[in-house]
Amino acid sequence: MLVSYPILMARQANESDEAYLERLITTHVNANEGRYPVSSVNTPAGPVHRWHGGIHLTGNGEPIRAIADGVVVAFRFAAAVETYPGQGDYDTSFVLIRHTTKSGENTDMVFHSLYMHLANRSSLQADRLMQLPAWLRQATSGPDVVHPAHQLVWRKDVLGFAGTLYGREACHFEVFATEASFNAFWRDSASVTQGSGSADFFGRAHFVIPAQQQFAASHPNADAQGRLLIQDSPGTQNDVYLAVPAGQAGQNPEQLFVSVSLLEGRRTAVTYRTGANGTYEQVGAPVTQDDYEYELFRLSSTLYADCPSAGWDWLRFGRVLGPEATQTRQNWQLVRYSPDAVGYIDLAPNAIAKLSDADFPHWLGWERRDEGQATSATDGICDDAPTIALSTATDDTSRLKLRHLICKAPTEWDAGDLATRYARLRDPGQPLETDTSWQAFEQHVQHLAFWNAALGDRSVWHFHPLQFIDHYRRCGWRSQRELLQLVPQNIIRKPGSHNSPSQGHWESPPIGPANTLLSTHATELNKALRKFCIDTPIRQACFFGNAVQETQWFRFLRESNGTQATLHSGWYGRGYLQLTNPNGAINGGNNNYYKYFRFLGHSPVTPPGAQEITWRDSIGTDAYHAAHSAGAYWVWPNKSVPTAQTPNRPQVDSANKYADVTAANQRRTIATTAAGNKSWYYNQSFTNCAAAVNYPATVTQNPPDMNGLVDRSTAFANALMVLDDMATFPDAQGTPQRIPADFVRRTVT
Repeated sequence: MLVSYPILMARQANESDEAYLERLITTHVNANEGRYPVSSVNTPAGPVHRWHGGIHLTGNGEPIRAIADGVVVAFRFAAAVETYPGQGDYDTSFVLIRHTTKSGENTDMVFHSLYMHLANRSSLQADRLMQLPAWLRQATSGPDVVHPAHQLVWRKDVLGFAGTLYGREACHFEVFATEASFNAFWRDSASVTQGSGSADFFGRAHFVIPAQQQFAASHPNADAQGRLLIQDSPGTQNDVYLAVPAGQAGQNPEQLFVSVSLLEGRRTAVTYRTGANGTYEQVGAPVTQDDYEYELFRLSSTLYADCPSAGWDWLRFGRVLGPEATQTRQNWQLVRYSPDAVGYIDLAPNAIAKLSDADFPHWLGWERRDEGQATSATDGICDDAPTIALSTATDDTSRLKLRHLICKAPTEWDAGDLATRYARLRDPGQPLETDTSWQAFEQHVQHLAFWNAALGDRSVWHFHPLQFIDHYRRCGWRSQRELLQLVPQNIIRKPGSHNSPSQGHWESPPIGPANTLLSTHATELNKALRKFCIDTPIRQACFFGNAVQETQWFRFLRESNGTQATLHSGWYGRGYLQLTNPNGAINGGNNNYYKYFRFLGHSPVTPPGAQEITWRDSIGTDAYHAAHSAGAYWVWPNKSVPTAQTPNRPQVDSANKYADVTAANQRRTIATTAAGNKSWYYNQSFTNCAAAVNYPATVTQNPPDMNGLVDRSTAFANALMVLDDMATFPDAQGTPQRIPADFVRRTVT
């Protein structure tokens, strides 16, 4: 799923996702009011703890944006502020969006995002008003709630600006799911003590290690010097040694929880244990291994020689999620097992539970609470003592725990049963004791309310909205609608294309063929992205900048759609990255096709027989192999190896490694035959990826002399707009802009 924050701040250099979220909270969240999930007020009769399903954002001039693609359920664009006697002015404008997406093959997600107290029309200057989408900008202003017919909204669309709440700037922001929708994606990790959790893996791998397990001082495959002999693939001579850290033999005295992330090549394993009062605490420092992820292909080829693809799953997921199998059912990893000791443990046995972020790891704080299990869910007042204690605490541990609570509580946007929901606030000494105060409160709620029967039960599951976004930003699964947006509305081709030697060509790819292909191929494509760690916005943008162009805009999985059957002696390009043997010969079985066959655990022979031809052809027809071959080719290194004839040919890294190097977009223009001058953007990181998968020998050239760089770059810029949050594109004067020149969004209904 694609999701981003409602306020998009510019990233700081080398800023982690965790640091970005903390800075967003510090800069734009009002910590003194409207807290999640309980907002407490002191009264003469004692404190009142009211359920509060969201947080209050301060815009500080930044617009409030849609966090994901969706459909507008309801909105109100008020003409002016309302006044709550004794409290002050407040805005009643809001937008409610229903988001329908997927976080995995078997996990459908439906959730809602609400943006309340948006600025009214009369308070918006012309420049701010023009940032609103047309459907909202042109809406009639007033107090009425509007339920539009299938009004689409797109991630990052500006929905408004923070308005006024009791005289202070605020936008109430919340994320919730109905009971049925929540149960479709919630996983209780505490119930998984052995075996595996959800197969819809995303984000980090997690392991629950029982007490008294044996840890070794070194990897069992390491030599006496503490090195692993790494092979590019069986049968080649590209051997290198990978140094593995030394550990310490011993046992863990207690149950451990280990969370493993792979990011920009580095493996980071963090260990937790149960602390005081049922809380969880980190054990020592994280264990880090630089370049571990970049070496996964060679590691899996060495440690699981009978089937490197299945071995990759062991190393990546901690279990085999794909269709292949290996007889080596081991997964030795370096893990901290005490504050001052690390060692190697085999994480493969069934006694060690294997989960991912899809399972909501409880030791990281995830917990659901339904007060209705203990008291009436029709009451808008929180009586749950643990929740109140967390909400009123000021320490960082409690603050972090609160962000991981998922609370089922009545919505505050229903005015139908106020007398029941807030009856206790009318007791003696309470703030609504008098008829005058109650009537003012009732009118206040009526002005804000929008809930109706169409939204289902009034009690819904609320998330801390920013923590929800942080959690699902780790999910690289893309729905079919999101994938279709990766086909650019317009592309530019360099001079020489389409029989025009002196000018470029401007065209609009059709979307119908892409829709047909992805209707049966999207699942396996997503599985390949997940398996081969093509899961960050920039990695996916680099991948799709190539894959969308090489498949002629998601139309064909065979070069020239297979019409030139004799091209390269039949070994022409197939799959999303057009795996090929450009020399048209088998060359002793070391071409890219054969390398992929061996990765799957096959033993191809030369010259190729009927079995090899069947394997080859499946890459251009079978959904799994079309995607899986592209992912494997994307990550395997040394695609171009120096030979005696070409001693200066560069050795090429995995494309993921090239994508991880930040590079700026550089604006360039091409005159076209029918559309005038058009812009495209050169990006060195993307260009390195494109060269690595298309013409590896040109990686060191700037720019490389390779096929389709201009139209690939156009697809890359489009993918950045779809996948990234804050990509910038210089205009003619060099000023960074949020939108590329000549860009038109591909809208998919």
